[in-house]
Amino acid sequence: MSEYNPIPHPEPSPALEDIYTFGYGPTAVQIMTSRTAEDSARFFLPYLRAGMRVLDCGCGPGSITVGLAQAVTPGEVVGIDLEPSQVALAQTYAAERGIVNVRFETGNVSALPFPDATFDAAFGHTIVMQFRDPVQALTEVYRVLKPGGVVGFREVDFDGNLCDPPDAAWQQFWELFARVLQHNGGNARVGKHLGGLLGLAGFGRIAMSPAYFMTGGTPEQRRVLSEVTARFCEEVAFIDQARELGWVDEEARGRLSAALRAEGARAEGFFSVAVCEVVGWREGPTT
Repeated sequence: MSEYNPIPHPEPSPALEDIYTFGYGPTAVQIMTSRTAEDSARFFLPYLRAGMRVLDCGCGPGSITVGLAQAVTPGEVVGIDLEPSQVALAQTYAAERGIVNVRFETGNVSALPFPDATFDAAFGHTIVMQFRDPVQALTEVYRVLKPGGVVGFREVDFDGNLCDPPDAAWQQFWELFARVLQHNGGNARVGKHLGGLLGLAGFGRIAMSPAYFMTGGTPEQRRVLSEVTARFCEEVAFIDQARELGWVDEEARGRLSAALRAEGARAEGFFSVAVCEVVGWREGPTT
């Protein structure tokens, strides 16, 4: 059992603006850069074809985006992100790998800087969870898709997380994240609602499926992921926000990171994050 015990708190009220709760610290960027199209967009890749023009919503450091670009060569992929530092990282990432059919722009998914019917396909990974008004963002994606265009989103749903023991520090860390995310207007349980949200945004045919990632299924996986999560814990600003709100005490960060490392050193245990994957189509002849 972990020694970390968060202070109980009432349900918070949403923030007024979209905030990227995950943050852009070194470990956050390491986590995002470790994702590839092969593992994080596998459910979507079968719908891509050579020559397509694709939008990557919330591209981060570009590691998924370059894989999408390779899948549609000689087509083009445009990655958009609200954070200029991530756009710069993505540009460097693509250049170092010689990927020339991709470009990156700073912009807001809720107000996309593109004309109507610009893209054949659009993708997003753990981005819908950040929006106070996800329907507004998805409606913008719908707007810039051509008739018959296809979208794919992959979003967490913490209701499906697996963790043994159930009170492990790993689970407590991500539940604290979910509470702060909710306070900031997001939703760490949005995955199961993706189909309904796409329907509200105007999409017609919709298909959903479940999956898991960030899985600690072997002692080595648990050790590595626990260490990464402990370092993330030591960097992220959302814990400071939780402390300022009175949800955890001042020493919570140190206790939680120590508990995460202790769990990673144990031979037993299991954890995995649940995600839901959705594919949807704008009505019209398929691209």
